[in-house]
Amino acid sequence: MAHRTTLLALAALGLAHPAGAAPRPRPRTLTILYVADLGGTLEPCGCSLDQRGGLPRLATAVARVRREAPGAVLVAGGDLLFEGPLDPERRDADLVKARAVAEALRAMKLAATVEGERDLEAGEPFLRRLKLPFTSSRRLGDLGFGLLGKVPAAPFRVAVVHERGTRGALPHADEARAEGVDLILASHRDPLNDDDVDRAILDAPVPVVQVRGRGQSIARIDVRLVGDLRRGFAVLQGPAQRAEEIDLAEERARDYRRRGSAAEAGGREELARALSAKATELEERARALRAVPLPAPPEDRPSLTVSFIPVGSDLPEDPAVRRVLARAYGEMARLNLAAARARGRPCPDPARDQPAYIGVERAPLGGNSACKECHPAAFAQWRTTPHARAYATLVHSPSGPRQYDLECVGCHVTGWQAPGGACSVAAVEGREDVQCESCHGPASLHAVDPPGHIRRDPGEEVCRTCHTPEHSTAFEMSAYRKRILGPGHGAGD
Repeated sequence: MAHRTTLLALAALGLAHPAGAAPRPRPRTLTILYVADLGGTLEPCGCSLDQRGGLPRLATAVARVRREAPGAVLVAGGDLLFEGPLDPERRDADLVKARAVAEALRAMKLAATVEGERDLEAGEPFLRRLKLPFTSSRRLGDLGFGLLGKVPAAPFRVAVVHERGTRGALPHADEARAEGVDLILASHRDPLNDDDVDRAILDAPVPVVQVRGRGQSIARIDVRLVGDLRRGFAVLQGPAQRAEEIDLAEERARDYRRRGSAAEAGGREELARALSAKATELEERARALRAVPLPAPPEDRPSLTVSFIPVGSDLPEDPAVRRVLARAYGEMARLNLAAARARGRPCPDPARDQPAYIGVERAPLGGNSACKECHPAAFAQWRTTPHARAYATLVHSPSGPRQYDLECVGCHVTGWQAPGGACSVAAVEGREDVQCESCHGPASLHAVDPPGHIRRDPGEEVCRTCHTPEHSTAFEMSAYRKRILGPGHGAGD
């Protein structure tokens, strides 16, 4: 990497110090921790066992690094407080969440963050009251941190490019190099979950690092300020890049194995042998990569290594930050419930000749029976499924009652804010859980004029309205479908 004027001057002056004072020894190491694009997320919804994220776990990850590297500096790339424009119905709850995010980050001793567009959704006065260290340029000991074009002089200079993650940051790498920047931290995906991966581009003119949003990961950059600073930084492959290389080789090997099996089944033996040989080659490459130690940092020049720490369920929670979240959930519940009661029942009446939700228990006006009366076997099977306990999972959530959380409730009740459905957190009686109509559609017309006016065989697009990649990480249509089918409900019919 090209040498910088700042580092040359510092090296020539031996880190200049006042006359008569003993020179401060140059530090051998500097550890930087980086988060971005939290979007006001306190923790994952808990709908899947393997979900990443959660501010209490993030705090534990930061604390563990600091035990190993006491001087580690936590910085952020903005978009911490909100995911997008504030919805009037959710505004009060989102402000509570933003305050909780800020309190948690202060507890983690966040040293500096740039100001993202999403941080300003509630206005400048609200932002300032949070007392987070927003800045466009700040010197943090031996770290210069700020927006590109504003990074102060320091032994190691880091610029944030708040523009479409690595896709937007990479074109600025030459500009960053010309300004003497050593590393670019990329942020601001739009939408927030766009290209949501950990990524370190090490072969650019200046390395570019992107970290997964919503607190799912934290990037760690280890810098060694040793040797001849005029030679620039050696960028070393770290555990994250090695793991990515191994994963790619293993994924390609599996693909060749699948194709080889298909070729063998089709009688194409020569092609099958060639594909098998390629798979073996890739498997051997993955084994060799695992066996080779990572490169040791040089002693004659400065270097940096990038790695990523997944914020997974294996991390214990920080008790203090968990208490911050518990208070926030309690306040959000009170606000949401009070607002729902004040507004009354806001669900619209169905349009003329359009169906409405009726629930499983009562027949609609003009109908003779309810879902469970005409379809007793299907109803009995539904009672055995996770769908029939969906609302209870909110009431008994490990993080505290969440049935008044507007981000959760819509997928745990039937007909959320639709005619005849659960119309607010204060009006869910008879519409709790993921009932028959959640999949088959509103049944008022069907109950009056069967067998039509109903979706008999829902497609995957219906399931995907709630089983999103974010909330249902392991969702696979055929496997999940088996969990709800049974006697009188699709199995053996």
